[in-house]
This record gives sequence, C-alpha cells and structure tokens, in this order.
Amino acid sequence: MDRSFDKVMVGTAEIDVTPPVGTMLAGYGYERISEGVILPLKARIIVMNEGEKRCVMVSCDFIGMPAKEANNIRRHIHKLTGIAPERVMICCTHTHLGPEMRDTSEWFYSKSDDEYLDRMELQVAEAVARAAANQIPAIICMGKQHEEGLAFNRRFRMKSGEEQFGPDKMRPTAVDIDKNDTDCAGPAGPTDPEFGVVLFKRELTSPPFAMIVNYTLHVDVTSGNEISSDFPGYMAENLKKIYGEELVTLYIQGACGNINHCAYLQNNPYPGTGVWKSEQIGRAFAGRAMNIAEKALPSQTSIIEVATEILDVPRYPKNDIIVQKMFKDISGKKADELTFFETVFMDLYEKFQDTETDKREITTMRIGDAVFCSAPGELFVEWGLEIKKWSSFKYTFIAELCNDSVGYIPTFEAFYRGGYEASPIISVKATPALGMMIADANFRNINKLAEL
Repeated sequence: MDRSFDKVMVGTAEIDVTPPVGTMLAGYGYERISEGVILPLKARIIVMNEGEKRCVMVSCDFIGMPAKEANNIRRHIHKLTGIAPERVMICCTHTHLGPEMRDTSEWFYSKSDDEYLDRMELQVAEAVARAAANQIPAIICMGKQHEEGLAFNRRFRMKSGEEQFGPDKMRPTAVDIDKNDTDCAGPAGPTDPEFGVVLFKRELTSPPFAMIVNYTLHVDVTSGNEISSDFPGYMAENLKKIYGEELVTLYIQGACGNINHCAYLQNNPYPGTGVWKSEQIGRAFAGRAMNIAEKALPSQTSIIEVATEILDVPRYPKNDIIVQKMFKDISGKKADELTFFETVFMDLYEKFQDTETDKREITTMRIGDAVFCSAPGELFVEWGLEIKKWSSFKYTFIAELCNDSVGYIPTFEAFYRGGYEASPIISVKATPALGMMIADANFRNINKLAEL
C-alpha cells in the first residue's frame, strides 16, 4: 500500500575549511604548530524549511568556535540569504587538530590567524547560501540505538574522596585496578550510550542524501601536530562509500566534557591513540549510523523550528573558597616549584574580572520528532542526561559547542572534588551554576517547541 509522508525542503553543502600548514593548533596546554594534513577539515551544512521559517545546522571540524566568529558567520548568512541569525546553529565537532581561534586575552599563548578566520567565515556563509538555493523536498527519518565500548568517563574518584582526570597520574592508560597499585576507587560518573541519527531522503526507499549523527565522545583521538578532522571525518568518508558522494553527514557532539575514548581500567590490546584508533572509531560509528539509517522510521511531523533564550551568566567568583584555596596554596610555593597549570592559574587570576556577566545563547532546534539542545561549551555528561530525562521528545539530542565555546561546564560536585575540567579560572570561567542554567533553558525551549 502506497503511503505519503510530509516533506520538508532541504538543501546541503560541504566545504573544505582546512587552515594553512603552520597554523597554531587548538587544544592541550601548550603551543603546537601544524606540520601537515592527515584528514581535511570540513564544514557541513543542512538548510531546512522555506522562507522566514528556514533553519540552518552547521557542523565544523573545529575544537570550538567563540561567539565572535559564530556571530560573524551568522551575520554573513543573514546578509546573503535573509535567514535570521537566531535560526542558525553552528556546532563544532571538537577536534583537537584544528586551528586555534582564541587570543591571548583568553589563553596566555594563543594566537589565531585572523586572515584565515575572515576567509573561513565568509566561505561557510556562502556555502549556506548555496545550500539554501538548492533545496529539494525530503522525508525526515530518525532512529537511535545503544552504543558502548568506545566511550568512557575520564574522571575518577580517588580513595581520598578527590576526583581527577584519569585513574593514575603516572600511568593514566595502563592501570590494572586489580593489582591495588593505585589510589583509584573507580570511574566518577556515567557515559551517555545513546547514538542518534536524523536523516533526509527524497523518497522513503531512497538512500539518504543528508544525515545528522549524534553521540557523546571527545574528539581527541589522533593526537600529534598534523591537521585532522579525527574520527568524525573518517565516519563521514565511510558513509559516502555506502550511500554515495553526495551524502553530507553532520557530526553533532553530545555532552562530552568528561567523556573520552580511553579504556583506562581495561586490558585493551588495541592502540589507544593515533590514526588507526581514529579510523577504528570512524568505521564503528559509520556502521552504527548505517544500521540505524536502514531501520529509521519517518517522522510523524515535518515541523522545523527553533526556540532561543539568552542567559545573563555571572563569572566564577574570585572570592570562592575553592579559588582562594588554590591561590593560597600556589602563593606559598617558590617559582621553581610551580607546575605548568599553577603558573597559568596565577597569570590568569591576576587578569580575571569576576564582576561582569556574559550573554550566552541557548538555542533548541526541533526537526520533526527530534530536538537538538545546545550548550555553548564542553558540557558534562550528567547535564546532558538531565536534559534528556525531562524532555518530552522521544528523540532528544545534545549539541554542545554550539554558537560559542566558553570552556568546561561541570557539575556542582566536580568543583569541590577537583580535577582538570573543574579548575576555576583555568578551565571554567563561568559560574558553577551554568550547567543548571543551560539545562533549565533547554527545558523551557523544549516545552515551547512541543506545543507546535
């Protein structure tokens, strides 16, 4: 029996945004200069709906994009297409082998290539315009499955009650907990095993020409000093081999602030980092995405809409007990006794202004029966799970590093238990309440979108 399904106008584009070799790379706590290219960086684009109702989702192979650059792109898009800036979500995959976009006011050694950034911003907007000009009617389908064994919580509870990145400072990837040669009690948090796919087809039995893939896993696998889109790039290339070169696959990152690929407490014989590991994860993700795509069901509605809330976010208070304890402990040391991060903390502490507030945008996008809930930084997985718990949508996905990149967004408890991701001034510059503010704003946005 023939069945008709609601269709929505959809256009796609994919462009190369690889910076020149010699560009400073983002990520890690030291200066790195790119020495070559392993896998090009891409910006992948989907434009949905018509006229003033058009919405745009962009996935860029960058570690994160500060609001300044994201807003520049959105302004270019508005000028070229008329699409309102608040209807554009620019997300980053979080590769650690892409260009640095911060300057020295944000991180003491950073240096961005302004000429490259200006060119890239316009190129992405022009690609959005091309996608908007070449839309076709499409059916929205979606599905999700359980995926585990490739993502792990990277924070560990120590027997002292403190928490840290990795189970052992000296051998973070080779600890056998059964030997009792570590003070580690176990992982300090969960993972999010939900793997989601939203795809677009010309007809129900047609292959997809666009896919949005969502999972929660830090993109820091390849390592080194050569530019690479890491496993999202390998996943996208593998999916093209199945569904054709026209396929555009956006990888939208989940709440992975405390999630990575390291099987810390397992006797895992496979390489833990490098190109092979990136390829392995890329193949596994392509296989999972394909499995979901082949069973994905049509959305019950073709509604495409956004809801946005602007938060007025206080900065982390310098008089906080944790900050003052760090300052006192470090101040009591001699200069040659300071660790790298202690030196960074003291440098940033002097410059840090905590009396100001910052505007942070929270955009939630509905695509049929699914919603994508944004976060402007590296959201801890617990906050992502809370957003999903209270969502009325069966398909609720997190889109972190969306339209901004403010650093880590930990849980309240993490600040008091320690660890790199919860280090005030260094890793976290916003109020400890930011995670809750983001979850609540998405909750309100979800409720608005559910009424449509």
